Amino acid sequence: MTDYPQHWEADVVLRDGSVAQVRPIKPSDGDALRAFHDAQSPESTYLRFFAPMKHLSDKDVHRFTHVDYVNRVALVLRSGDRLVGVGRFDRFDDGRKAEVAFNVADSFQGRGVGSVLLEHLAAIGLELGVEEFVADVLPQNIKMLSVFTEAGYAVKRAFEDGVVALSFPIEPTSASRQVVVAREQRAEATSLKALLTPQSVAVVGVSEKQDRLGRRVWQQVADGGYTGTLYAVNSSVHQSIPGVTIYQRVTDLPEPVDLVVIAVPAGATLAVIDDCATLGARSVTVLSEGFAEAGEQGCGCSGNSCGERATAGCGCWGPTPSA
Repeated sequence: MTDYPQHWEADVVLRDGSVAQVRPIKPSDGDALRAFHDAQSPESTYLRFFAPMKHLSDKDVHRFTHVDYVNRVALVLRSGDRLVGVGRFDRFDDGRKAEVAFNVADSFQGRGVGSVLLEHLAAIGLELGVEEFVADVLPQNIKMLSVFTEAGYAVKRAFEDGVVALSFPIEPTSASRQVVVAREQRAEATSLKALLTPQSVAVVGVSEKQDRLGRRVWQQVADGGYTGTLYAVNSSVHQSIPGVTIYQRVTDLPEPVDLVVIAVPAGATLAVIDDCATLGARSVTVLSEGFAEAGEQGCGCSGNSCGERATAGCGCWGPTPSA
């Protein structure tokens, strides 16, 4: 087996503005692949395998997850901890043609997963010397047919033995390049909506003390005519603002929010960002002090002998002050 091709890994923006990761499949993906398959509807499984297949056998799992990254290539697309898409190709004997296939989680269909996987598989194919992709698709699989026909390649169709046989050169064309650029622009524009026009906002670090940064930010949003849903978060159980529910963690919020504004000491910021990812927050803005914006320690002082008050979270003067 060829060494794992790490340079094929990439972060991508999907059609709905969410971020996912594309990477080569690994033998360790077996359990995730089983869970992915078991969660698919019978219809989706039939459209992919042309037969009912309730569960993957051990033999199937091994075959799908053990590839040589040369003649057999497979990519997975992950959103957070979930495997939500699989794309693969298998080369024919001459090496210039390869059969390509996809499987997209039911809950992620319509988000451009198939198009992203096709784009990356085509780039990998060219790197390996593949010239043409072929695919067999059932006529009722309209979504998958559209992935191929809307990709900008010169796709040939033939109806054979009850399936649509597709073939196309994978060398980029002006049309395929325009499709990729347009898809990326739409996805990036959508991803920015959560940041620029959020329908729900959570401020982390909202203190009962009105002079604290988190409280000031939260108050300005609350008093500034914002019409969306506004949440307050503070890890301390002792914080209280009359008439306001203060959640201890971002993961305690009742819904994924469009924007999380983080105003806590630097030492606590990464844990909050992890919680944002777990919740599925769409965007994050960090206002925390104490990073490398000033001084080697990430603070305004140069150590515990400077005689100045250290920035919260820098570590020069002991534990980070509480909220």
